[in-house]
Amino acid sequence: MPEPVRKIVEEALPSEPSIEPSITPPINPHKSRHPERSEAESKDPRLHFDRSPDPIDSIEKLTQSNEPQLRILLYDQPLHTKKPPTRDQTLYHHFFRRFFDNDTLSVEGETQSTVIRVLAFVAVPALMFAFWLLPSYPGKPLRLVEADRYFFVVYSFVIMGTITTFEWDMLFPDRADFLILLPMPLHARELFVAKAKALLAVLGLFFFAANVFGLVLFPAVSTSSHGNYFATVWPHFVAVTFAGAFAAFTVLAIQGLSLCLLPSSWYRFFATIVQLCSITLLVLLFLLYPLFSSRMTLLLRNPPPMANFLPPLWFLALYEHILGNVPAVSENLVRLGLWSAPISTLIAVLAYPFAWARQKKRALEGASQTNRPARNILTPLLHRTLLRRPQERAIFHFISQTLFRSTHYQIYLTLYAGVGLALGICTILNLHATSNGSLVLALSSPGLHTFLPLLLFWMIVGLRAAFSFPVDLRARWVFPINLLHTGLYPGKAAHAARHWTLLASIALTAILLAMLLALHWSYWSLFIQTFAGVAFCLLFNNVMFLGRTQIPFTRAGASGRSGLTILLVLYGALFPSLLFLTLILEMNAEANPLFIVRLVLTALVLYALLRLLDHLAQQGIIGGFPEDETDPGPQTLNLFQ
Repeated sequence: MPEPVRKIVEEALPSEPSIEPSITPPINPHKSRHPERSEAESKDPRLHFDRSPDPIDSIEKLTQSNEPQLRILLYDQPLHTKKPPTRDQTLYHHFFRRFFDNDTLSVEGETQSTVIRVLAFVAVPALMFAFWLLPSYPGKPLRLVEADRYFFVVYSFVIMGTITTFEWDMLFPDRADFLILLPMPLHARELFVAKAKALLAVLGLFFFAANVFGLVLFPAVSTSSHGNYFATVWPHFVAVTFAGAFAAFTVLAIQGLSLCLLPSSWYRFFATIVQLCSITLLVLLFLLYPLFSSRMTLLLRNPPPMANFLPPLWFLALYEHILGNVPAVSENLVRLGLWSAPISTLIAVLAYPFAWARQKKRALEGASQTNRPARNILTPLLHRTLLRRPQERAIFHFISQTLFRSTHYQIYLTLYAGVGLALGICTILNLHATSNGSLVLALSSPGLHTFLPLLLFWMIVGLRAAFSFPVDLRARWVFPINLLHTGLYPGKAAHAARHWTLLASIALTAILLAMLLALHWSYWSLFIQTFAGVAFCLLFNNVMFLGRTQIPFTRAGASGRSGLTILLVLYGALFPSLLFLTLILEMNAEANPLFIVRLVLTALVLYALLRLLDHLAQQGIIGGFPEDETDPGPQTLNLFQ
């Protein structure tokens, strides 16, 4: 357009208001999803929310601009969601959670917190022991250093063996796993691999927790300033690894071989015996640490025949062999420690697939034998004496059938029985050095006097704990339906649990008295033991079931904090106090025959007082326990008359 014409056109058009130069924010081509940020942009032109979907483009704009801007990278595009787990990962997490989802360790939905708590509980003893050793190093005698090394070896052995025994029923998929997972579009190989990975992960976690602090701290503490730290770490790692692997894979191998070789009718009984023996031996080895540590020089330099049957000594000898401290007489222990762990691991690995196939076949085919009602000659007598009401009979037989049929409750009772037996054996055994330098075992008289009340304590406490674990809370409605017409639910019918525990305690007392008779105890001492056993059964049984109005296996257990408080009071204060009090009373009664009269009168008064307190608690006069508050009964529309 010619210049004169352009000027004429501009003069004819309306003039626009002048705009002063200013710093304006860049134009954003994307519509903001956040109005408050758009308002912030309008107030401060230097503030710019960059919503560019490309981060590289945003960085290039930032480097090319010379304007003073505070640029905030903001992407309104949706973030990429995490990929869903694969089928193998889902199966792995399912089997991993199954190891911790039980009534003893956790409640439903708390697997992660349960794993953390259990691993911390396992890791703390080794950590505290390593810190406790700090003031005594360096310059500690070799015999005491060997005792410290033995602690870490036996701790790894006991933890791995206990965990594998406790998870006995979870080492292979159970019947529910096979019946639910096999009909799905899954290959049997996928189930096998997922279960094996979960099992190895659980064992690896517990091995790491039990040994990580000891592996790091103890070599650092025990190594001299001129020594090589890594030369001390390697023997420690080998010893605790071999000890833990032998304990875990021996239990796994025993279960695998028993599944392959034993018929179904024998397997459950054999499994219970193996669990009881395993827990007893493991706890006993740990409790005997102070006794063995004081004789460690004799055990390694002049090993007695019993050393060949103590696996932790094998791995301690291997530990010292790598360090060059074991004499030639202990080479047999070194060979046992070197070959036992690989052999047990190999047997477990070879037996696992065959045991898996056998377990799968049993799960799909079901039980091959028919359950016939057992005939008991004591049942009519019990019905005429202790169990006169039909409701009491029903609850009593419900307890019997649940304990004898459920593997979960058998494991709980096995743990308590194993701990009790280990403590009892530890109290009655003593280790003496003979004139020729060998070690022999001897019986302790005070330990024999406390053996009966100790086992009774753990039996009653174990049964009381087993009664607190529910079978299936959704099925407990059957008891209110059948007991509503009796008045207060469940009322006096709940005494059947106390009667069951009392009969079991009396049976154990009779067995132990027969054992003491075989040891040629005097009749007066046996009479004192009989009185102590019967009095302990009656009094402690009434204390543990004081005011209880619940039917066993139908109530949820106590919460974590309240349950921990009860355990600390029960095992930390009540248990040792009862043992020492019983021992003192028995000794005084044997020395003074007239003292037994005062004991009988005192026991009768305490028994009457406990029965009165129980009656008041049943009536709600002095209050009961929070977990005993009964639920409102199911709606019957008044048709239950």
